[in-house]
Amino acid sequence: MTESSVEGVQNNATEMLKEHHTLTISTRDNASVWSATVFYVSDSNLNLFFLSSEKSRHIQHINMNPEVSATVYKDQKDWEKLKGIQISGTVESVKGLEREHTIDQYLEKYEYLNRVINHPLNEDEEKIGSRFKSILFFKLKPSLIRIINNQVAFGHKEQIEKKGGKWELS
Repeated sequence: MTESSVEGVQNNATEMLKEHHTLTISTRDNASVWSATVFYVSDSNLNLFFLSSEKSRHIQHINMNPEVSATVYKDQKDWEKLKGIQISGTVESVKGLEREHTIDQYLEKYEYLNRVINHPLNEDEEKIGSRFKSILFFKLKPSLIRIINNQVAFGHKEQIEKKGGKWELS
């Protein structure tokens, strides 16, 4: 077992979030639950930003209840290689300068978007480019982050929780 620190868990989570591209977000309303996979970018505060249609089922759920859970994992067939992040938090919409910064992060992480937006090759890419400019962006603000890393040991977990605005080991 390795000894954990808040900074160590934050650094591990930050690096893992940089390595991956998709986030599976789970939501609920009064009658049902739902999971959706979205592309994301993250920041140094471990916030995750994603875009989605306001008509999507997960955004409809979020509008009713902003509490969500989420996971980021690379698909593995070998349990000894399983490594990922589990998250609990709340989602809010992103506007103004924060939205502009999020767009810049997307264009940096997903280079093909620059081409699709600036040099579309067909009608589908033109649609994607025009929708990207007006689509809604959202921020998942984590309150709990758990790293699962079977590469250290089977079931190895490191977890931090935000209490009073500050991350603590939990």
